[in-house]
Amino acid sequence: MKPGKLRETAINVSLIITSLVVLLILGTASLILEDARNSVYEDMRVRAGVLSKRAGAAMFPREDLFVLHLLVNTMMLEPVIKYAAVSDKSGKIRSHSDPESIGDKDDSPEGTAARNAKTPLTQIFKGGDGQDYMYFSEPILVGTSRVGTVAVAANSETIEYRLAPARHKLLLIFLAALLTIALLFEMRALIRQEQKAAALKSAMVHAVSHEFNNALTVIDAAVFMLEESEPEKSNAARAGLYKALDYERGSLRRFVKNVLNEARMEAGKFTVDKRPLALRDLVRSSAAAMEELMKKKNISFSLDMPPEPAIVSADHEALALVISNLVGNAVKYTRADGSIKIRLAPHAEKAGYVTFYIENSGRGISAADIEKIKTEFFRTGEGREAAEGFGLGLKVCSDMLLLHGSALEVKSEAGKNSCFYFSLPIESGPALKAEDGRALRT
Repeated sequence: MKPGKLRETAINVSLIITSLVVLLILGTASLILEDARNSVYEDMRVRAGVLSKRAGAAMFPREDLFVLHLLVNTMMLEPVIKYAAVSDKSGKIRSHSDPESIGDKDDSPEGTAARNAKTPLTQIFKGGDGQDYMYFSEPILVGTSRVGTVAVAANSETIEYRLAPARHKLLLIFLAALLTIALLFEMRALIRQEQKAAALKSAMVHAVSHEFNNALTVIDAAVFMLEESEPEKSNAARAGLYKALDYERGSLRRFVKNVLNEARMEAGKFTVDKRPLALRDLVRSSAAAMEELMKKKNISFSLDMPPEPAIVSADHEALALVISNLVGNAVKYTRADGSIKIRLAPHAEKAGYVTFYIENSGRGISAADIEKIKTEFFRTGEGREAAEGFGLGLKVCSDMLLLHGSALEVKSEAGKNSCFYFSLPIESGPALKAEDGRALRT
């Protein structure tokens, strides 16, 4: 799947999941609040039970009003409680959170029902202030004898103190989910814009590459006709001009391939056609194409190849482009009278792998720039001074090698030699041998 499509699919899946989360929040919000409300009710029942036991100790054998008032007022420290009361078995209020009610008889329906109940009782009723009240009562027992009743009450206003945190959390989760959905929609819109821009860029690159190829075909034909009309070059200068033309044609073709392949890879349309090929022969042919330019710059060149062909499974055109780019870069950025070394050898650590190395003398690459040079259109300061270019070749090399399950590695320091290398598994053929003759693949 193309990277752009993969990102859009991931965002669409995230949108579906987030939307389901929003629906789940809406569907379960009432259940969560109901659970929080039941938790408050259970807490009120526990408080009524504690008050009942302590009030019993304060009413028998001798009533201690100070302790009763202390217990009731301590109960009122909990903000969810609207009022609390202790009455004797006749219904006379002995202590109340509202001092004016002390001494009165509790003739309210809920008070009467509480006195008549032999077990803890929960009642819900509409108060005179229009609020819904939750009334929790429990008999005061001394042994098996009932000496009174305790009651604690909360209403819809005071209970909100305990429900508010749950409401706020649900609201925050809901808003976060909505914000996530909005961001995902924005990201999807941006990805689609990027896809349209990439498609336009790809179409333009294909058009330009097509025109370049047409022009190169005409140039190839013209050069061929010139060479045919002059089979024996009249002098060395003209022979050199023909070689220069040949080199520049090759450079233009590599540039067109780099641009075209990079556009294909960005669009997800590039596929590798892996087949067995002799890496040794491919390296030799790529190096041979640069020999004239190396002679012109008086570059010392060494080619260290194994006697075995080093058969690997790879896309011939793609791998040829990788090696040509690496050799071309080495020639381009090596100063006159410098040196280039190309080597094909068994991998130092992985049995059954062959490694291509190309090392050139000269400017070197700083540690900070080593990863950057594998990105599109990046060139070091020294590279811009040394030669013209677009900084696309190494990006194409890196991407092509990734498609082959390999990676472009770089060893260099500023002002010192640079070494570019990659490894591929050997598919078949004789084993490559180390310098001591020991086979590294069976």
